[in-house]
Amino acid sequence: MDRSVSFSQMASDLEAELDWKILHASAQTMLRVDPQHSSDGAALVGFLSFIRSHPVQILGQAELDYLHSHPEQIYHVQRLRILVLAEGVQPASDWLASLMDEGVSILVSALPARRILVRVQQYLQRELAPRCLLHGVLVDVLGVGILIQGEAGIGKSELALELVSRHHRLIADDSVLCIREAPGVVTGHCPAALQDFMEVRGLGIINIRHLFGASSVIDSKRLRLVVEIRDMAEMELADVDRLQGQVDHWDILGVPFPRLRLPVSAARNLAVLVEAAARAQYLREAGVDMLALFDQQTRAVGHKL
Repeated sequence: MDRSVSFSQMASDLEAELDWKILHASAQTMLRVDPQHSSDGAALVGFLSFIRSHPVQILGQAELDYLHSHPEQIYHVQRLRILVLAEGVQPASDWLASLMDEGVSILVSALPARRILVRVQQYLQRELAPRCLLHGVLVDVLGVGILIQGEAGIGKSELALELVSRHHRLIADDSVLCIREAPGVVTGHCPAALQDFMEVRGLGIINIRHLFGASSVIDSKRLRLVVEIRDMAEMELADVDRLQGQVDHWDILGVPFPRLRLPVSAARNLAVLVEAAARAQYLREAGVDMLALFDQQTRAVGHKL
């Protein structure tokens, strides 16, 4: 999904936090990730430099002192789209005028340059990160972000509702916005229109926050495990590996995640199984191989016999 951020959007979103004012705005100023240079939105931001130019550059007192000590420096920065004047600095008016003529948008703030740099990097990294919408339910079970998937009507929302009743937390129902916020890190979010709501067959639309309290929902969670519930036939159940279960990997935004397939059948408490899967994922990430431990124990017992 191609992402872009306009100057007006960025200025508005960060206005209260960075306390900046617009000195000049170019209507055509847009920021987007260039795959030839970087896939990271944070790479679009840096301190003012005539060597390594960034589309968004921060000019603080240190950078202004450098300009004053090098009057022969050519006042032209390639690729510059947005200039932020931090720490209340006041560069030469003719230079600012030339930048405005070139279509550069300019912001002014009294805050430290480093603080502005870090916050703008965080903002662009999030806003320009690769993302996708997936069908499913995202829950936080014992601190593990679990994406529950399955065919329509198989009981994903009912399973999530039971998990919430067991004091776990809901992030999103039906539609999950996945964002790759860092290499190897995908977080799941709820689209704003669906926040706190769940659709359950027979009950209709319910508000989880109102029913179970504010602690029952959270805005986002890092994804660590995918659980697919399937309505398997008796013959398929017989084919399931009883030692390892049905585990493979599924790719989301270029990041592989372990996927556990749980068969739906009579007398199976899926909520308990998902809780156990969350605990098992913790152990797996800690390097604990339960099958290897089982094999080691059976060999030791067999040796004694």
